[in-house]
Amino acid sequence: MQKQQSRYEILPGLTDEHPAFSRKHYTTHYYAPKEVLASKVAEHSNVDRVAIIGGGVAGVVTARVFLDEAIDVTLFECTGALGGVWAENYAGFGIQVPSALYEFPDEPLPEGWDFCAGEMIGNYINQYAWKHGVPKVTKLEHRIKKIETAVKGYILTIEHEGQEQQEQFDLVIVATGVYGKQDKFIPKWKGSEQFGGKILHCADYVDLGMAKDKHVISVGYGKSAFDCAQISTKVGKSSTMLFREAHWCVPRKILGLVPFEFATFSRFGAACLQPAYVAAGPFERLLHCIPFFLTCFWALVALIFQLQFRMPRVCIPEKSFIADFWGGHGILPHPNFFPMVNSGAIQAKKGEIAECKEKSVVLASGEELPCDLIIAATGYRPTRSFLPREVSDLKEKDGFWLYRQMIHPDHPNLVFLNSEVTTFTNITTPSIQARWLVELLAGNHELPSKDDMKASIALMQEWKRSSMPNAGAARAYMIQTHQIHYYDQLLKDMGASIRRKASGNIFAKAIKEIFEPYRPRDYKHIVTGEFKHVNGEAMGGKMQGHFAKKGLIFAVFLSGSIRQSLFLPVV
Repeated sequence: MQKQQSRYEILPGLTDEHPAFSRKHYTTHYYAPKEVLASKVAEHSNVDRVAIIGGGVAGVVTARVFLDEAIDVTLFECTGALGGVWAENYAGFGIQVPSALYEFPDEPLPEGWDFCAGEMIGNYINQYAWKHGVPKVTKLEHRIKKIETAVKGYILTIEHEGQEQQEQFDLVIVATGVYGKQDKFIPKWKGSEQFGGKILHCADYVDLGMAKDKHVISVGYGKSAFDCAQISTKVGKSSTMLFREAHWCVPRKILGLVPFEFATFSRFGAACLQPAYVAAGPFERLLHCIPFFLTCFWALVALIFQLQFRMPRVCIPEKSFIADFWGGHGILPHPNFFPMVNSGAIQAKKGEIAECKEKSVVLASGEELPCDLIIAATGYRPTRSFLPREVSDLKEKDGFWLYRQMIHPDHPNLVFLNSEVTTFTNITTPSIQARWLVELLAGNHELPSKDDMKASIALMQEWKRSSMPNAGAARAYMIQTHQIHYYDQLLKDMGASIRRKASGNIFAKAIKEIFEPYRPRDYKHIVTGEFKHVNGEAMGGKMQGHFAKKGLIFAVFLSGSIRQSLFLPVV
């Protein structure tokens, strides 16, 4: 019997030594014979070698997609493990959403993993990486020191064990994310040097024993600050959460009944989000034209959340829900958090540290608090000092503006993947971006002209700068729950259907498309590339309209139901 050829052996130039060759051991079941894109990528984009910087979820899924297309890829991770922020973090860290919202689209998390511990997610990421051969092309404890422009691609200066070496790549993908341990930010408080206790970033609060019998102050008002303040109550003498400004929180179930994702990750929820997306359809724009409707809607939402949480006065935000949301905030607190604040187990104080003393801190108000441990849940400030000067100089006060949040028109071979975008399903985003990128390199869709890309960026700048006054330096990468709209843009670019809810009759499908949350697994065939072979998922060059038709179908269906309930004839 004739030996069946490996799908890699049929590609010219690939041998057993090729880094992608071992990928044959990590096969996926496809709807059609897999035709890898390596040759098309080399021919169309002149890309043979690809470097990925960062071994978090973005780097892992990007390597998985590129390996599956037999592309020569090397992943550089500066720490000793894959997983990014999930490799190690503060004591008690975990995901703040149900498991079905934080998983690789082609690898569902097990049932019962909702709001699971961070260590579980870290293991899951590594299992996914091993399944797809990512560790075989990964260089751990390799730090990128410098990227220099070459005649073809870029030259990377890489540090490992105190030694530096250089390698050349045709394409470089920056997948370091918005948050990374190397970018930790701790304010420089007056008197820090005389403080007798410890000051550390929340990412380094890995041992709960640090708080034993201590007065602990967690600084900040985000998910990390909430978690650190809450877990410190287990062993600390006292636990205080100190913040300059309170932000709106979202309950896991609205009114204790409706899972929050129906309001945030559905097309209806995205349509109601103010401001309307820059590429919103007519149905959404019509909704936004109704005077005061959405303003009152979001005011009611904020009131419901405030009452449901029984927020103490100090924790009620001053800004409206939408104004605060576009400052980059969105917290799903543990159900016990506000009860612990109301009971006094956690002291919530509005203010800021003016000075540190040996065993206390003095607030700007003059109040003095006993303190042995300061946990700075004060975020991250990415610097990316390794970028070429001509690229880093392009960053503006409100961020780094890119086409499709990934590519600068003047530097198309230096791609930022999940590093200049914030969404709430942080595994789905790089998964779709990675597929979009590899299909682009293979010539299955094209970038617009440089002028058209700059025009698209200018349109995004105008929209965000006029409607997100509180976003500050995060404005350029702010997408938030407009993520469905953003995903639609990427899918349309690569000729994939944006209508990903399969159901029975046209009415049921319309309802699901509008009201059911979009979850990672809805994009499974995008990550694997199977969308090109699945009936109804490959649109090619076909125009994909907005959802006015779906809205009309639902409106007619709803109208008919109301008439029937009132015993009126349906005409």
